[in-house]
Amino acid sequence: MIQTNKTINLVDKISFSFEVVIAFILLIVVAIKVVEIVFNLVGANISILTMEFEAVLSTMLVLIIGIEFIRMLCKHTPESVIDVLLFAIARQLVIYQDNTMDLFLGIVAIFGLFAARTFFVQDRWLKKEKKEEK
Repeated sequence: MIQTNKTINLVDKISFSFEVVIAFILLIVVAIKVVEIVFNLVGANISILTMEFEAVLSTMLVLIIGIEFIRMLCKHTPESVIDVLLFAIARQLVIYQDNTMDLFLGIVAIFGLFAARTFFVQDRWLKKEKKEEK
């Protein structure tokens, strides 16, 4: 099966739309949790959402990682690989907070990915674009 630019652009647009929908749903969940906290502070023990916030956040992050993985399969660029890794490591940092050393290693890994993106990936693509302009 030959991939065309139209197909890749369509998949990219659809995956971006899914990301926006997931972000909107997460925004609604956060707003509901804020309302629950306010009611709990007042003394009314109200639970609007039965699912724990960490479970919702974990599920949303897994979906985002899946969407970024789809984009990576379509684009085949180093940036898309780094994006998938960033989301996966960020999920581990946010959801699984076992000990300080794991947190530190996750932060170092994210720093390393940002450094790789900044110094290696972008420099290589900028040099390639400059050669094409000449």
